[in-house]
Amino acid sequence: MFQKRNRRSLKQALEQAGDTDLRGLKAAVAERQERVAQLQFELSDTQADLERFERVYEAQVGSLQERLRSLEAEVEQARLRAAHRAQWGDRADSPDFNADAVEQFRRTWTPREKTSEPQPAPPVSDETKAELKNLFRALAKRFHPDLVTDLDEKRRRQKVMSQINSAYAAQNIAEMKKLAQKSDRPEAPAARSREQIIVDLKTEIVRLDRVILALDRQLRDLINSHTVRLMLEVSIAERNGENLLVEMAADIRIEIARLEVELEMIGQG
Repeated sequence: MFQKRNRRSLKQALEQAGDTDLRGLKAAVAERQERVAQLQFELSDTQADLERFERVYEAQVGSLQERLRSLEAEVEQARLRAAHRAQWGDRADSPDFNADAVEQFRRTWTPREKTSEPQPAPPVSDETKAELKNLFRALAKRFHPDLVTDLDEKRRRQKVMSQINSAYAAQNIAEMKKLAQKSDRPEAPAARSREQIIVDLKTEIVRLDRVILALDRQLRDLINSHTVRLMLEVSIAERNGENLLVEMAADIRIEIARLEVELEMIGQG
């Protein structure tokens, strides 16, 4: 019985192999699956680059920007107090004068204790980067949740894909290789007629086209975001021998110094 079923499956496979219509549709599905994997890689790769850039940006510029915002608020508050003193005289310096506004200012602008930032991953070689990219593409082709229709399998793949994205962002090749050992658990194919196979393949092509469109839109939106544009500007400047983040930090320090002088002059007024 088992051998007879195998012979029937082999005969069906041989018939399908000689069917040009089926071959063309299957090739179209495979092409779209490859495109989904490529787009997912580009999206995850850009997000990983962005996370690394944001850590560098925060270290060089972010804390200065926070200080600048706090100082701007202090100067504004000092201007208000100076205006109050001009209008109300010594009463403006009373502890009870406009206490609500002062307390609100304190709560709003007192720096919150920062949580420790995760340390960036150590740099990896170009060879390892190439291996990571190849691994990611292969894993995305195997585990991308949009490549299946079964809801339980889709949920399983979403968890695996999240692990793949995290491992790639951390440039953790050992974890990527470990994830490559996971079972694919593909959907078990049911016996179908040629006509049903053609209908299913055409339906899958339409579905994958929608997936490609959605991924392409996500990637385009990410690339057009302000932070990614800044990251690209910093990268271009670096190739020209310039350090845009250092220049930004210098400009912010100049503005901080100006505001500190203004704050001191207001206090002496």
